[in-house]
This record gives sequence, C-alpha cells and structure tokens, in this order.
Amino acid sequence: MWYRRIRRTAARGAGARGAGARGAGARGVRALTAGCVLAALGLAAGPAPGALAAPAERTPTAVASPAIDATPHTVTLVTGERVTLGADGSVVVAPRRPGAAADYVTRRLDNDVFVIPLTALPYLGRTLDPALFNVSALAEAGVTTTPVRVEATGGATAPRSGPAFGAALAKQVGAEAAEGSAGDGPLFGGVTSVVPAVAMADGRAARRPPGRADNIRVDDTRADDTRADLTRAEHTRADSTRADHPVKVTVLGTDGEPLPGTTPFALANVDDAALYRETSLDAVDGEAKAEVPAGRYSAMVSAPTFDGAGESTGVRMATAEFTVPAGATGTDVVLDLRKATERVTFSTPRPAEEHQLILHYLRDDAKGEVAINGGVGVSSGAPVYVQPSSRPVTTGELRFNVYTHRKAPADAATPYSYDLKLANPAGVIAKNQHYKVTGGQLTTVRTNYHSDTPGRVQEVARLMYLPYESSGEALSEPFKTPARRIEYVGGSAGVSYQGWLKAGERRFVSEEQALRPGRTTTVDWLRGPLAPGFTEPAPGAAADETWYCGACRKGDALTFSPSTVMDSAGHHVLAFPSDVTSSHFAVVSGDTTLYEGDGVSGGVLTVPPRKAPYRVVYDQTRTNGEFHQSLTTHTEWTFSSGHSGAQTVPDNWTCVSEAGEYDGPAECSALPVVVPHYRLDAALDGTSPAGDDHLVVGFGHVPGAAAAAAPAVTKARVEVSFDGGERWRAAAITALGKGRFRADWTTPESAAGRDVSLRVTGTDEDGNGVAQTVKSAFTVAAPRG
Repeated sequence: MWYRRIRRTAARGAGARGAGARGAGARGVRALTAGCVLAALGLAAGPAPGALAAPAERTPTAVASPAIDATPHTVTLVTGERVTLGADGSVVVAPRRPGAAADYVTRRLDNDVFVIPLTALPYLGRTLDPALFNVSALAEAGVTTTPVRVEATGGATAPRSGPAFGAALAKQVGAEAAEGSAGDGPLFGGVTSVVPAVAMADGRAARRPPGRADNIRVDDTRADDTRADLTRAEHTRADSTRADHPVKVTVLGTDGEPLPGTTPFALANVDDAALYRETSLDAVDGEAKAEVPAGRYSAMVSAPTFDGAGESTGVRMATAEFTVPAGATGTDVVLDLRKATERVTFSTPRPAEEHQLILHYLRDDAKGEVAINGGVGVSSGAPVYVQPSSRPVTTGELRFNVYTHRKAPADAATPYSYDLKLANPAGVIAKNQHYKVTGGQLTTVRTNYHSDTPGRVQEVARLMYLPYESSGEALSEPFKTPARRIEYVGGSAGVSYQGWLKAGERRFVSEEQALRPGRTTTVDWLRGPLAPGFTEPAPGAAADETWYCGACRKGDALTFSPSTVMDSAGHHVLAFPSDVTSSHFAVVSGDTTLYEGDGVSGGVLTVPPRKAPYRVVYDQTRTNGEFHQSLTTHTEWTFSSGHSGAQTVPDNWTCVSEAGEYDGPAECSALPVVVPHYRLDAALDGTSPAGDDHLVVGFGHVPGAAAAAAPAVTKARVEVSFDGGERWRAAAITALGKGRFRADWTTPESAAGRDVSLRVTGTDEDGNGVAQTVKSAFTVAAPRG
C-alpha cells in the first residue's frame, strides 16, 4: 500500500510525506471492463486529480482513484548499495555486503534525491555520471538494479554493476588517496565513462551532468535560449538579474593546501534561491569558478578521507557565508576543512557502538524556500567533524541536526540499540558537538520480531523527523529472526519516528508517532495472522498531517481501500515489491454486482444516494518463499450506506469526491465497516503447542468515526481448521467487553507440525459485520524430541 498520510503543506526538500508526496506524476489507469475503470489501489496508480468527472447518471460506476504516485521503490546502485526511496523522499540504505560500510552523501533538488557513496564522490561528473545515483529518476524509470554503459580504453573491463563494482571502486579510491589524489584518472586502469543504460524521465540521463565545474553565464539577451538547455540540477535566475559576477571558490584540505582531486560542493543565493542554486558544483584540485547574481550566499562542502582499502577514515563539513556586491569584479570564497574542528560524539546511559551517523544541513533563503538541503551518512565509525558557527545566520534560516543509530556490544545478554535525533539551536552549528543523552529523554521500546521462517534475515531502520523536516534517512541494520530487542528512542522536542522493516524482500512500515520520553512500550513486528486490514493514525499523531480515508463515503463516492497485508500491531506492507500474486475484488449491493475484477484490492465507486446494503469481498493469494503462513485470505465486509452530507472524520482528513479528487473532509463520513484485531497466543516463530489454546480478537470499526458513536460489536464466532479448511471446529467464545472476545479450543496431538487456519466473524448492533478466513494462520509446534 501507499503511505496514507502526507506531511504538512509547508513541505521541505523532496516533497510532502505520504500519499500525496509526488502526486503530480501519477501514471497509468488500469481499464478492467468496458466503460469501467478502477484503480488498483496500491498496485496501480490512477490519473491526476480532476482527470475524471463524476458520471452524470446515478447508476453505480467505478472511477479511478486520485493521483497517488507514492509507491516506495528499491534500487541497487552501481556500487551495490540498496536504496529504498519512500513516498516522502525518505531513504533507507543497506550496505553493498553484510558488514560493509555504507558511507554516503544525500543531495536533494526539487523532487530528485541523490544518494552518492563517498567512494564515488571523487569521480562524480567525471568518470561516473551523477545520474547513476539519482534514485528518484532510477525509481521512476522502473529499474531495480542500475544497468550501466561502460566506455574504456585499451580493452579494459570492469564489473558491470553491484557489489563487485563497489569493491573495485573502494580499492581504487583507497590507492589514489594514499598517493594524495583521487578521481583524476580513469577507473580500473582504463574505464573512462560509466553512465546509466536506461532512459530516464525528461531525458535526464542524456543531459549535462550536474557535477560539472564549468562556468555558466546568462546574459539578459540570451536568457530564454540558455534556460531551455539548463538541467534540473543547474541554477535558475530571474530574467531581469544579471549573473555576471565572478566568484572563485577554493576548498582547502586539512593541510591548508587546495584539496586534490574532485570535490563537489553546494552554493546558493540565500536572498532568493531561485536566482542561483547549485547543489553540486565541482572544485577540481581545490578550485571552482562560477558567475552569479549579486546578493548574499551560502556554501557547504563535505569531504571524506580514505584508507588504503577505500574505507572512510573521516569526513569534514565546512561552510561559508558571504556577500557578492553589485558590480563586483571578483569575489573569493574559501571553504576550509581545517575549520571543521568539532567532532560529533555521543554518550548514552548504556554502552553502545556507533552503527550510523547522519548529519542534516538545511539552509533556507529569506523567502523560506530551500537553498541547500544536504546530508552525510557514515556507517564505518570514522570520525566526523563540523565547522561550528561563529555567529547565527542573518539572512534566511539554518537548521542543523544529527541522527545516530547505535548498537549494544556483541556480548550484551539482550540486544539493544539507540536511535537519537538531536537538533542544534536555530541559525547555528553549535560549538559543542558532544551530545549527552539521559534516560529521561528516551522512549523504551521492547520489540519482538516474529518470523515464521526461523533464521530469516531481517533489516530494521528507524526514520526520525524534526518538525521542519519532511523526509528522513537511515541505514538498515540486519539481524536474524525471530528475536527480541530493546530499542531506546530519543531526541529533541517535537521529534517523531517511524519504523521500517525488511523481511526477505518485503518492506513493512509503522505509522509515524510522537516521541514519548520516559515511557516503556512493547511492539510486535509481523505477529500473525498477516491479513488485509485498514491502517489508522498512531495515537497522538499530529493534527496538521493529512490522512487519506480508506473506507469512507463523500456524497455518493464510496471509497474502499484496505491494506493488503497487516500484522496484528497495524504494521503494513509497502507496495513494492508486492507478493500478491492473485486477488479478486467485488462490491455487491443486494442482488446487483456493482464491480468485480481481478488484480485489484480496492477502489472508488459512485453509487446511488439511497441507503442500501453493501457487501465487499476480497480474496488474496500471496507467493513468498520467505513466509509460509497467512499466504491465502478471504474477507467479506457487510455494511449499509447512504448519501453522505455530514462530516464524521477529523478536520485533517481528506476523502475522494465524485469527481475523483481529494478535496477535504466536508460531507465525508466513515463507513460502518467492522475490522478484527488479533492477539494470537503463538511464539515468536509462529508456533503454538498442542493442547489448550486461545485467541483474543477485538472488533472495532474503520478509523474516521468517533468510537462513542460506533455501534458495539455484540456477536462473534471463531472457528479453527487443522486440515486446510476441509473441516471447521467452533471455539468456545467468552465476551470480554468493549468488542473483545476470547476464543478457546483444544488442538489435538495429531495436528503437531501442521498449519492451522482461522475463520473469524463479528457483527455489530446495526448488523454490520466482517468474516475473515486466514489459511495457515499459525503452526502447531512439533513434539519435543
């Protein structure tokens, strides 16, 4: 499924987080029947909002959902790192091989996110095309492994792509760095050019790389012609502003000499970033030249050093604030890495080793627009130094923060970790970069990682956000499951966080939630049964973040869009890659089938205004070698609905109208759809012993209506099958109150080693109900010995 929530409208960087993050670019309606189209929500994107008008007639008609181009995508870079790009531009990076460093910089320009390994920086814009690391463009092109075209001299050969290429690049940059220069010569003894062998949107792969250091000058008389040739990564200027003021930028290394090789840096006008913004200029052997409009400017550089194996031995970040006077014939600027004197360090209540450190540098112009948005991620444990501010910025805004993921020592009895996101005071990079964290700043999360396949390798990451950030970054940490861990989460005021889990090739996420210092909570990941359901905002979610309603009616537009796979804690699967190999979706009212189709999981229909009964049926089969439970489900929801002219959803929700658009909560009411919430008494490996067993199931309604107004669920039935659904046995039901029921049964010894299927039904006082069957919901443990 897509993320159902977007960030506040004042979004930064790569765009708003959640369902509408990249909404203008949705592509491809799937036509299912003649004269009837239905978007496969989460499986196919619909047309742009407003592209479909509401049908004039009042007969039931399926319409495509509004634009939601927010499907996460995973790309393996040419160097072997695996980058998952989220709906909001957040990135999760996995190293090219277990145990390898994943040191990288991120750069964001408009809606493009670049993730560039530090070992590639010296060759960027020279041998290596920057488009190789534009994960936004690669994801849009639909690639999962970056195809490349290699040019070489003298018959040289090179690894085409992936971990071998990354290892060879690390070896070369280490050897060149030992000689005092990196990036000047060809790769691997003869490779002169590596570019993506894939057509990218808007022809980006064929355009001038954004890392070139050649001078750019735009005169008034030539502005229109020149502007057509500029790439996204090049600066834009107002027609009336002359960009004819020379600037020379010198990057000095820690020895005080111009830094050898190629060093990318960012330069932007902070009066108005639209006048000039370059996220990736190249300083060649420490020098770069540009021609810019007069005004006030900010520059930032981050540069690594390497050992003989190509691993980072340190990263330094330096900045400069300066003015280019009107009529100036030359302005000299120095980015001096010797001024990066403050090492970023941490102390925590329990000993912990650094797994990743990320710096986020965000520089806004005087109009509040992003001028420079960059970061550095280091996973090798190498020291990172920053240049502290001598005084706060006076034009625009500066935000600087640090994130670290830290792990317990290998000999810890129970694994634990720290995820910390800490902000510097607004306007400065603090002089003291040691961050001391106390227990009172932390939320303690006791986490159970379930796995029905013992020994399955999973990767976990925690994306963290400060209020002014619209996206996050993290490095995934691999470990074997099932497992129990203690995870401490802390940060500055206003921090929120979101869990991310990769199991096999499936990615799951939690909803974003606020930090709760001093609290202890227990969280289960992938606790079964894994079944379709409806996501809902986390408790305490910000009221200014838009939530897209998954089961609502607005006027006569009926939206029904469940998440295809959810665990018992509400974590839901991301759409890419999807293991739903077949599905069938149908909407029936009385004796009339309003819609029926394969390969979809939901949609939006325009229905008659009169109140009528509805039945929604969704069948799903998944094929997944890393999972063996809950691969087949059948769910039927029954409810009544009529024209909605009243609002029951919160004011920050939005719903689909009859025109196929999201346009706010007015006249939007949540459907009275009953949903089950399971608490199965199974072990972390998805097994339960023979003998007495039980399940607690709580029935509620889809989010969007006040709990007090929802009819109570008063009837429940639970059945179990030990032979794949051929025969069913009813469990004894005990009502626990508030829609919760306990089901008890006895599992025979003869079922040891077999999978058990569940069939659960619940009905509320108004006759709305749900019936859900999950095949192989859990496994009966084999006898000991």
